[in-house]
Amino acid sequence: MCDPVTMAVLTVAQGAAEYQEGVAQAQQQQARFDANRLAANEARDLKVQTLNQRAIQEAEAASEEKLALSIKAMEGEGAALVAQGESGLSGNSMDLLLQDYEAQKLRGVTTINRNLENVEKQIALEKRGASAEAQNRTNSLQQGVMPNFLAAAVGTAANATSAYQSAKVSQPDDYKPTFSKPASPPRSYINATAYKGMGHTRGR
Repeated sequence: MCDPVTMAVLTVAQGAAEYQEGVAQAQQQQARFDANRLAANEARDLKVQTLNQRAIQEAEAASEEKLALSIKAMEGEGAALVAQGESGLSGNSMDLLLQDYEAQKLRGVTTINRNLENVEKQIALEKRGASAEAQNRTNSLQQGVMPNFLAAAVGTAANATSAYQSAKVSQPDDYKPTFSKPASPPRSYINATAYKGMGHTRGR
């Protein structure tokens, strides 16, 4: 059986060890959270970069298609004007023919622009999806929560006090503390020893 002081000291030591263990666990959990968040953000950034590159390629392809339509319309108009000069055609027929080339070009450009707009909207949605996916992946792990030092200290002090009181109540009357001082010899023994010493001195 331990004396009350020893029980209190052991309780404080246990509380300190539990607090340090809580700190270590919180640090480990935070390290896992940080690593997971970093990986999620890197995956998101890579996907966004890929989508941006796709958007650039789609825009370039649309520009090339519109340029091709313009060239085709100009070639058609040029051929019509040459034919007009050779055949002597003029008037409304030639005007309608030239207008038809221009209308074809405009219809083609409108279709290209609409398709490009739809692609850009789709890319924007995929970017938002990548961000949401990264956030969900980050939230899949909890951050490390450090134990409250003040609360731990108060709790440990309360437990130590309780352990001290419990040990004190259960301690028998004749119990000797573990680290108590050695008992002093009886006074009669001290007097007898002193008397013998004095007698020995007189004899000399």
